[in-house]
Amino acid sequence: MTGMAQSHYRLAMNYYQGKGVKKSYAEALKWFQLAAQENSPRAIFMLGRMYDTGKGVTESPIEAIKHYRQAAEMGYARAQNQLGQAYIKGHGVPADFDQALKWFRLAAEQNFSDGQYNLGLMYAKGHGVPKDFLEARRWWGLAAEQGNPKVQFTLGHMYLVGKGVKKNYSKARQWLRQAAEQGLPTAQYHLGMMYAKGTGVLQSYTEARMWLQKAAEQNYLDAIYNLGKLFSTGSEEVRDPTSAVVLLQQAATRGHQRAQVAVGHHFAQGIGTSQDLQLAYHWWFEAAKSSNADAQYNLGIMYINGKGVKRDALEGKKWLTKAADQGHTKAQYCLGVMYSTGTGVPQDMDEALRWKEAAEFWESL
Repeated sequence: MTGMAQSHYRLAMNYYQGKGVKKSYAEALKWFQLAAQENSPRAIFMLGRMYDTGKGVTESPIEAIKHYRQAAEMGYARAQNQLGQAYIKGHGVPADFDQALKWFRLAAEQNFSDGQYNLGLMYAKGHGVPKDFLEARRWWGLAAEQGNPKVQFTLGHMYLVGKGVKKNYSKARQWLRQAAEQGLPTAQYHLGMMYAKGTGVLQSYTEARMWLQKAAEQNYLDAIYNLGKLFSTGSEEVRDPTSAVVLLQQAATRGHQRAQVAVGHHFAQGIGTSQDLQLAYHWWFEAAKSSNADAQYNLGIMYINGKGVKRDALEGKKWLTKAADQGHTKAQYCLGVMYSTGTGVPQDMDEALRWKEAAEFWESL
């Protein structure tokens, strides 16, 4: 690529990103096209990105592929990787694992970390090649050593759960921390949970809070929930019931079932907030609609006892049965008691025994 082409490409990128100039896709397009005419593979690739995303041009996957292929055939690793992605997704081209493998390998062999990551995925999933976790780990190791946080997380998670490798908490922590320190929220979350549970590390609620907070600040839903749980049930140095309610309700609003159950308990018991049985009912009902057995059990108990709702044994039995059918042992025991005493249902010792035995079976499991 000539010096003039480099200058035109840099000017185009400035307009594309709004660096030192007002962002203008029209200007970026003009300068990318000029640099492309001067055989800049980076500019040709960026023209493909513009057609792919519809920035400054009419969106056209076919035009995007044409430019990606041109840059890829010039040996530009980023374009080779992007072309591989297109073949994986069937975006602008027919889905084709063999073609994807070809382009990922070309990018990977140029030490392009995303290409190495994607080639590793092909081996891990057996797409276009026999499944081979050792080969996947080899490519991921090369990418991770370049500091690619996505790959560092993948390796860390493999060692954490023992997928394709023997469990190794020390290596899991090493790779997860490297990715977490680069700001990857999935890595921050899993590292935080290692410290919260004491998985392969000395349990530290303070360390757990720090990493979960970082992930939660990036809107990572499971981190928001688990940080709320940490504030709710953690040790004295991190316990903060008021903050717990805020976080759990935030996760509950986004449909997190366990958060809905947990924040319902806070409202039912008035922990970190004023007691509000209507709000407790609301959140448990939301989770129960999605077949959460704990929430269904809680609703059943509310109806049986007439707490927050009008006493209704039939409605209570309905929700307890839904939970019991999922193996919820407390619900099964409650149904057993109801049938043995004839509370809200006709007395039926056979049915009582059936639920008692079911509860004992699930407890044994």
